Amino acid sequence: AASTLALSSPRSEMSAPPPAGGGVPASGVPPAARPPPQVNPQAAAMAQQQKQNAEDSARVEAARQAANKAGSSILAKRKIADLVQQVSPGDTVAPEVEEVLLEIAEDFVENVTNFACLLAKHRGSNVLEVQDLRLHLEKNWGIKVPGFSAQEDKNAAANKAQKTG
Repeated sequence: AASTLALSSPRSEMSAPPPAGGGVPASGVPPAARPPPQVNPQAAAMAQQQKQNAEDSARVEAARQAANKAGSSILAKRKIADLVQQVSPGDTVAPEVEEVLLEIAEDFVENVTNFACLLAKHRGSNVLEVQDLRLHLEKNWGIKVPGFSAQEDKNAAANKAQKTG
């Protein structure tokens, strides 16, 4: 009977409510001295990243809406007319075609910028840099930006090494 009493005694202490007077509970550890519950650092980092992504998306959407309200465009209709004159002097473009070209240009810039932002985040930065845009344009679109291509960087580094070495 004594061994039964000893086995059941700790269980009854653990499940007993804390004393009404605010003293030390039956567990023997005051509530203030207990360590805080453990938080998974990966889950906390993921939650922080999701919050940051939501804030970034909200800022981008607000800027987009403000630009639409202001009627601003990445490319002006006049610029399209100038480009047409450079390619084919004397030709004109219908207003509907100008609108479609403006939409295509804006979609292109938005898509390139969004993907470049993902590349910046992938390398651990919150700052969009030329290298992010360049990488996306070269790898996904086959567009080499004069003055910013990877090959030019390699050539410049090789020339610098030859001059110093």
